Amino acid sequence: MTDIDAAAFFAAVLKTIASTRNNGAGPEEHSQGVVEPAGRIRAVEQEAADRRLTTGEAGEVLDLLETTFRTKRTPDEEREYYLQYIEKVSGVSRASLGVSAP
Repeated sequence: MTDIDAAAFFAAVLKTIASTRNNGAGPEEHSQGVVEPAGRIRAVEQEAADRRLTTGEAGEVLDLLETTFRTKRTPDEEREYYLQYIEKVSGVSRASLGVSAP
């Protein structure tokens, strides 16, 4: 992957998780579907701190973000808004990873 701003990517993804409203997940569901994925995203960020982010890592992070969207029951329009924001600030998109929209 080239022209990727990894710092902006992780910041945008984590900001998205923090910014999206929880539309129904209870405490246990929130822990498993939001807190744990966010922790894994932070771990990937640390693992890639001194090197270029791989396509697989970026894909994993977007998959984890999608898990949080499902858990929070984020509306499709809001999901798309945040995914476009992430692409704009970092250069990472589903298309750049060869992944179609969910």
